[in-house]
Amino acid sequence: MKSVRRGAGTATMIALAFALPLSGQSLLRLAPPEGQVNLYVYSMEMSMQNPMMPISMTLRAHQTQTILSATDEVIRARTAIDSSTMTVSTPGGPPAPDLSGRAFTIEMDPRGRMLNVAADDAAGDDVEAVAEALLEGSNFFWLPEAEVAAGDSWTDIVPVPLSMGSMGGPAATMEVEFTYTFTSLEDGQATITFTGPVESSLDMGGMPVSVSGELSGSLVVDVGEGRYVRQESRLSVEMGMGGMAMPVETTTTLELVTDPT
Repeated sequence: MKSVRRGAGTATMIALAFALPLSGQSLLRLAPPEGQVNLYVYSMEMSMQNPMMPISMTLRAHQTQTILSATDEVIRARTAIDSSTMTVSTPGGPPAPDLSGRAFTIEMDPRGRMLNVAADDAAGDDVEAVAEALLEGSNFFWLPEAEVAAGDSWTDIVPVPLSMGSMGGPAATMEVEFTYTFTSLEDGQATITFTGPVESSLDMGGMPVSVSGELSGSLVVDVGEGRYVRQESRLSVEMGMGGMAMPVETTTTLELVTDPT
């Protein structure tokens, strides 16, 4: 099994053990049953307004994720990409890789912090870079360390990948301080939102790059079934490189489409 650099599963299904006591507070933790299977559709759109070489990318992938094992420390799940459609608009760039049929094993802790992603076969560098960017989408969705009630907020400093590998360049990581808010619990579904300012200086292939903007999003969790129903994120930043200012916007959506059981 070939290891991919680090994992963050943007297409990860995680089950959430979530029971509200009489106090109205809950300790949110991941505790999926072994063998749980769910189907998801993942969508991503990215655009970079580079005056020299504008870049855009779209990706839509159908995924099946199965929980392999779960302990108090590590949860293991297998994500199989059943089908994918990808377009890349880069002048002179290589054709978009096909992710269909690829499978990855993901490890995370009970708060949803990703520990590792490993390819189940040797997919090739281009495919692995794009698949890793796809799986890293859920790295923003950390659960709180302490008990919370509806209306509560908390903060966490999260390493956020700026996945330039899918655009033909190196990948980089930024530290973002997110403010999360547990906004509501209605009809058995819990909603959490997050937002964080992005301010960073990066070294990308020996070239200094400044990044400024915001990353925000939300997730909906089915409390009774213990799984994500929907995740959304939006990265809107301006990158300064070589005297040029380049707006970059990336949106992602992960949505449950059916329950095979």
